Amino acid sequence: MANNTGRLGLPYIVTSQAQKEVTHNEALNRLDVLVQSVAQDINLNTPPGSPTLGDCYIIGTSPTGAWSDKSKYIAQAIEGGWFFVAPFKLLKFWVESKDLFYVYDGSAWMAEGLLMKDTGEYLRVEHKSEDISVTGASKDSTIQIPDRAILLAVNVRVITAITGASSFGIGIPGDTTKFGNFIGASLDSTNIGVIGPTAFYSNTNIRLTANGSNFTAGVVHTTMQYLQPHGPWTW
Repeated sequence: MANNTGRLGLPYIVTSQAQKEVTHNEALNRLDVLVQSVAQDINLNTPPGSPTLGDCYIIGTSPTGAWSDKSKYIAQAIEGGWFFVAPFKLLKFWVESKDLFYVYDGSAWMAEGLLMKDTGEYLRVEHKSEDISVTGASKDSTIQIPDRAILLAVNVRVITAITGASSFGIGIPGDTTKFGNFIGASLDSTNIGVIGPTAFYSNTNIRLTANGSNFTAGVVHTTMQYLQPHGPWTW
């Protein structure tokens, strides 16, 4: 008879076993890690100094200290130290710091994609966001539409009322209203800038352009949503 269950690796209690509670408690710990799985962060190599009991972390590829020799494992903070679980293929965790699901593909952790194959290919929906303080005739974002991304939409919400300009456009250098124009300057003005799926072949900033007069103040929460393909390699 095997000593553990086939998938989750839960230890069996065997006939006439001494200290059955040790085996039982290990199984409970594994279930606590693997059921409705949530990790606080991913790719950490150094254990946090004062973790909350029960919190889980996905270890990076160069672990140190109490995590040494546990590359890519899940570490859960328990009384007196850490409890470790080795990942298995297609194990999925929600990662709080990334606001994304991550999946173990058999050799590495990767953000969950629409498609996943053993070759390393995937197609993933991704997003970036930035709160842009606007001044002058126009203001470029620091976030960029990535090279080789397929852009779906750029969305804005005014989170601090804009002064100076009567409205604004949202676009890119060379096409400053690509995602919308005459968007209101008042607090909570919004626009969903949907476009036909468009491929970009260089990293490209978002540009907010003032209408009427220059921006003198204001903050616009700006997000982009895009597809990010990855080819048949694992780096």
